[in-house]
Amino acid sequence: MTPWYATWFNTPYYHDLYSHRDYHEARVLILTLCKALNVEPGQRALDIACGRGRHALVLAESGLHTVGIDLSPENIAIASKMAHDQLSFQVGNMLEQLEVQGAHWVFNLFTSFGYFEDDAMHQQAIENMANALLPGGKLVLDYMNAQKIAAKLVPKDQIKTNLATYEISRRVEDQTIVKTIKLSEDGCSIFNYEERVRAFSKAELCEFMEKAGLNVKSVHGDYELGAFDPEYSDRLIIIAEKSAHQ
Repeated sequence: MTPWYATWFNTPYYHDLYSHRDYHEARVLILTLCKALNVEPGQRALDIACGRGRHALVLAESGLHTVGIDLSPENIAIASKMAHDQLSFQVGNMLEQLEVQGAHWVFNLFTSFGYFEDDAMHQQAIENMANALLPGGKLVLDYMNAQKIAAKLVPKDQIKTNLATYEISRRVEDQTIVKTIKLSEDGCSIFNYEERVRAFSKAELCEFMEKAGLNVKSVHGDYELGAFDPEYSDRLIIIAEKSAHQ
């Protein structure tokens, strides 16, 4: 059976529903992160689960030799239209060994993690990202703050766009945040999709890192890399470094 994320992320409806996640937002995020992390021009970066490449594009504009990797051939085909000498894209799966190695930075942004069936798969994904790093390289995992989201979950809402109407319901089930999306066009129901993302805690994500041989250097709650507060922070951002001796 095809995983939900391999189907839903390929649809025009996914990109329509989340169209507010645009280049401008990506630019602000990446420039803020690069400054806070002291990223140096000329370093190599991987953007894992890059989608259509909006973050990878800004990483390259910031002077990084960047490769965007995504499971979706359709997304990579669109992203590849932006490719240039310092920016390339390829189809790849974080559950498999990544073809690109020797990165100074691996970025996994906007909760592009937590989708898999069991923790062994999540551990494998972190290990594959760690293996793509140079010794001394860093993994930047940008995740939702599941504790805050679960506490303030909006059970139902509706979003209308020019393409469709989206009836969205949310619940917490088996340590997973589940979002059910019912699509309709002209009043006729056409598709139902479901997003399922594990509600990982800071401790659980840090354990994945440590088991993969990474040293957690810092944990933050926003893109300015402020302190993480499980009750109030909007994000859970973990910076982990590969040992210089690996």
